[in-house]
Amino acid sequence: MSSNLLRVVQEQQETIEKQSRLIADLIATLESWEQTAGYDGEELKERAENLQLRERQDL
Repeated sequence: MSSNLLRVVQEQQETIEKQSRLIADLIATLESWEQTAGYDGEELKERAENLQLRERQDL
């Protein structure tokens, strides 16, 4: 039973490591897109917030 538990824990650790690599790759891709597009995520967030405020004012 302990060998099964150890195997499951190892598999979970491998899964976590794979997910971490995928997240790192995704972040790198998003940063690349931001640079290519000429703006950053903070600017997008600010623009989205401003749009929401304008939409609320229109109601």
